[in-house]
Amino acid sequence: MRNSLRRTVFTCLLAGLAAGCANLEKEPKQPGAKTETEHAKAPDLSKQRLMLSEGYSMLYKDANNLDLTELILYVKVESEAVDKVVSAVAEVGGQVKKDLERIARDYPGVRIDLDPLPEMEKRKRAAISKDRARYFAPVIGHGGREYERTVLIGFANGINHERHLCQVMAEAEPDAGLKKFLLDAEKRYDGLYDRVTALLDKEYFKNPNGKTGD
Repeated sequence: MRNSLRRTVFTCLLAGLAAGCANLEKEPKQPGAKTETEHAKAPDLSKQRLMLSEGYSMLYKDANNLDLTELILYVKVESEAVDKVVSAVAEVGGQVKKDLERIARDYPGVRIDLDPLPEMEKRKRAAISKDRARYFAPVIGHGGREYERTVLIGFANGINHERHLCQVMAEAEPDAGLKKFLLDAEKRYDGLYDRVTALLDKEYFKNPNGKTGD
């Protein structure tokens, strides 16, 4: 029972990462409710700050997902390099999450509790997650190189989403302190992305069943 539950959690987590850190809600909210809810939550925000707060909310939800990635280590990971990458991703996700919680307390114009995605975008992401879950399910619990490659591909997709979100938000953020946070977060995600893709290229893409070619 416990193993079955773990496999379900890991499948959903990996599917969400592969969908670009998609929102993993089971059912989208009722159409038309989003706009009213967002403005009701943040009635005093200007149009620009509301737009940026939607971005901060996405960053926060995604960082929370990345913070949970150490759960992946419950399934057998044979490579020390992958083990270190998983721990590094969880560490960065946890730090970004804490930073955003602090920022939300210190900056009245920043919200991290909004639900900015349009209804059709949420439905699309949910569909992608379900599709990827069907792909990931057979490798969950097996361990080995196939599982490790699957984990790394999920990371690459999710982290690529985060670093570009930080980039476009930094370009729009007028506050110097918040801009610095976004640029620093982008740099952290850039480093993780380069580390994950380099490991994939070196160890997993050339020959997934054994040693890479020269």
